[in-house]
Amino acid sequence: MNPASRRGARAEAAVRRAFHAAGVEPTVEYTRCGGDGARAARELAASHDRLFVLGGDGTVMEAATGLADAGSAAPIGILPAGTGNQLARALSIPLSPRRAVARLLRGVPSRLDVAVLNGERRVGIGAGLGLDAAMIAGAQGALKRHLGAISYVVAATIAARRPRRFTVRAEVDGQVVEREATVAMVLNLGRVFNNLIEIAPGASLVDGRLDLVVVDARSLSEALGFSFLEMLLRRRRPDKRWTYMQGASVSIESADPTIPAQVDGDLISASRLAMQVQPKGARFLVPLGSRVL
Repeated sequence: MNPASRRGARAEAAVRRAFHAAGVEPTVEYTRCGGDGARAARELAASHDRLFVLGGDGTVMEAATGLADAGSAAPIGILPAGTGNQLARALSIPLSPRRAVARLLRGVPSRLDVAVLNGERRVGIGAGLGLDAAMIAGAQGALKRHLGAISYVVAATIAARRPRRFTVRAEVDGQVVEREATVAMVLNLGRVFNNLIEIAPGASLVDGRLDLVVVDARSLSEALGFSFLEMLLRRRRPDKRWTYMQGASVSIESADPTIPAQVDGDLISASRLAMQVQPKGARFLVPLGSRVL
């Protein structure tokens, strides 16, 4: 459990009762700081057969990193307590942590693709440079507490009014693309908010590929056009402002170290993001009857 997650702290008692009602008494471990989920999972891996994470997407993938480090094949059950909870949404897990306990205890393990970032961290959603990281930075504090996932929409709109352009060098399975951009992303999960929005065409958690998305939206109107036509309505058409590519190994790099970066919704300090797909590289508990896209 991530005790810094306000939603997680509020849900802890109900989650404990849900496990107790199912006849399960779990070991409970609290993360101590950012990134500590890997340590917690690594230490618990040898003595436990399932790992449940009460927290957001970042904490979930920290745990996946720890299990991988320990050589454990234990499945992860996501008890969503973050802001976006995109991995839980993609797996049709109830957004109520209490309800998620019962569904996942009866669920089945499913192998999903993950990526390895810069040779170390496991990635579930993806990583990016530019506007997406600026959106996450803008959705912190009171805005995030009061608006939840809507804070990302507000922050993205504000950031897109005056987007910072930068030169990105992208490489996909050895093929190099260099161009101007306001956002460059490498995605493992290309469909978000319950499959409502498709950021990358045809993206899937089980296709063994990563998706490169580079957008040069120079104004708010261009950003809104991309968001509405390309991502929401999925009206894909040739446009020199957007670049889509797929591959097993994808990297993006900016020569400007002040361009913000993020991975799985967490801000990081990096100007180069290199990701390698691990097909079916992690096991997650999925509710019975759910279809993984």
